[in-house]
Amino acid sequence: MQLREFAERYPGTPTVIAIGDSVLRERCVQKCAAVGLTFASLVHPRVEVSRWVTLGEGTIICAGSIVTTNIALGRHVAVNIDCTISHDTSIGDFTTLSPGVHLAGWVTLGRRVSLGTAAVVKNGARGRPIVIGDDAIIGAGACVIGDIEPNAKVAGVPARPI
Repeated sequence: MQLREFAERYPGTPTVIAIGDSVLRERCVQKCAAVGLTFASLVHPRVEVSRWVTLGEGTIICAGSIVTTNIALGRHVAVNIDCTISHDTSIGDFTTLSPGVHLAGWVTLGRRVSLGTAAVVKNGARGRPIVIGDDAIIGAGACVIGDIEPNAKVAGVPARPI
């Protein structure tokens, strides 16, 4: 069935795009929106999320994750299983957290950031968050201890450009 046919056959049906690749997920969302599809957010019942969290449309939070307080998740963010997102964190549209990612407090992630399995971002400070720029890729198991430029690819402990 073609996308347009789906939208006509099931008008008003909320859609979720569950694709790990941030760039591909964004393209799919654009195509779905162009034919009039709407988007839902999904939060697994085994997620702990406080009432001081905002979720953008199309965001997915998988089982075992903990999302604390003063957190803003953008549109179509994918938070995989067993992630922790601590206080005062902002996550940009189409960002992907692989399984076991841990974000300490005062962290800002740009658009389409990809964090590999078990990556860790240490805490920033009030008024001086750790900032990871748009389209950055953080390797699996990396430990980010400072800002990461847009489009950078980093890995290791501590995380360094590769």
